[in-house]
Amino acid sequence: MFLTNCLYTNIKSPGWYYSQSYSDVRGMEPVGKLEGTSCGTSWLWAVYTGDESYEAAVQNAIKDKADLLFDVQTDYSYKSFIFALYFEKCTRVTGIGVKLPQRLLKKE
Repeated sequence: MFLTNCLYTNIKSPGWYYSQSYSDVRGMEPVGKLEGTSCGTSWLWAVYTGDESYEAAVQNAIKDKADLLFDVQTDYSYKSFIFALYFEKCTRVTGIGVKLPQRLLKKE
């Protein structure tokens, strides 16, 4: 059993759930359910690239479609191959996107 985990690991785990109350987003235009993912990878225990942060996943979810995300659920996944010579960690968020009213947007 231990040897198989050294050769390949694929784990998915729930993260946390965060929800603002619906009264907090009252008056904002809902755009629907959105999903975003961010990943980071490591090679040979030395080189790490990517950004698997919560913030990056949320930014990928809202992109140009929404101004903020509420009713957010977070999930994590991990993959590693051959004693973690290659390792990947991903953060996935799902939530409801809303557009802020014009009066609340920053003026540049």
